[in-house]
Amino acid sequence: MRLIFFLFFFISNIITAQKFPSDIWHKGKLVTNDGDTIKGNLKYDFESQSIQLDDGKTLKAFNVNNLFFFEIYDETIRDYRQFYSLLYEVGYNYNVPVLFEMMIEGNLSLLLRERIVAESTQSYLPSYYAYGIMPNFSNNYGYINKVKYDYFFLTNDGKIHKFKGKKKELYKLMNDQYDKIRDYISRNRINLKKMSDLARIVNYYNKI
Repeated sequence: MRLIFFLFFFISNIITAQKFPSDIWHKGKLVTNDGDTIKGNLKYDFESQSIQLDDGKTLKAFNVNNLFFFEIYDETIRDYRQFYSLLYEVGYNYNVPVLFEMMIEGNLSLLLRERIVAESTQSYLPSYYAYGIMPNFSNNYGYINKVKYDYFFLTNDGKIHKFKGKKKELYKLMNDQYDKIRDYISRNRINLKKMSDLARIVNYYNKI
């Protein structure tokens, strides 16, 4: 009985303590719209489109309206990540600054925005709502937070296009190399739902 309780609380604590890159402070630098560069520890929030920066003396807050660019070293992936505040059309001839991460920069740039979503999950943790002293090991449904990504393409004309995962969208954006792109996708069995495959096809296009 004691072991079961320890197991239950151990798993619960793992789920509760789950951290994402947006929960962590990262070493980096930030550039404002005025051209000022500030170094320190940064923490970003895509939902509120805000950035906190601790320069060792004060804690400062920035948002997409007074931010141009920031870069962090993400210990979770052991690599640098770059973010920009870019104008995005949300209505007819109506643009607002939006925070994007620059994944690939080139003639056709690949951008992304991350979001944390709750997904249902099934487990066999003990149910303490069952009759009797011992818990009932039945199917339980709960939720776990996961990071999801929305992808965008930045073209040379400065427009940002949201990618819905369809091949025809890519073919339209890469129309000048249509035959080569179609052949590359077919030969390499590119899965446009995978970040790594999407990055491969954009890198290939930029090198043609």
